[in-house]
Amino acid sequence: MEIPDQLIITLLSGLLLAVLAQVILSYRAFYQHKNEVRNHVDTKLENTIKSIDNWNIKHENCSIRIDNISARLESFEGKQERVNKDIWSRTDLIERRLQDDLSLLKKDILVLQTTSKLMREIGLYGSDDTYLKQGGNR
Repeated sequence: MEIPDQLIITLLSGLLLAVLAQVILSYRAFYQHKNEVRNHVDTKLENTIKSIDNWNIKHENCSIRIDNISARLESFEGKQERVNKDIWSRTDLIERRLQDDLSLLKKDILVLQTTSKLMREIGLYGSDDTYLKQGGNR
């Protein structure tokens, strides 16, 4: 049995059309997959860019906070220096007052010692009447 040429041509044409259709479908599937991959990569890239932007914002906020803390620390150090100067000024003032009070106390002690000596001398002469009789002044 012999296969007619027309049937062979038809079969070959059908096979060629099937192969051509398969090539077209494969080509279309390849580009569709390529577009899906491209979209997926674009989405990942956008997410990465957003993450980097968020990180930059957080970094900037941290830098601002650090600057604020540094400014507060400098202000605190300035206040601490002023308080230290004030404390030393007050300490010096108190020391001067104590020195003045000590000088007055020494004078008072000297007066008391002198008075005590006089009282002993008066006691040696007896009463006030005896002292006056001996020519003492009141």
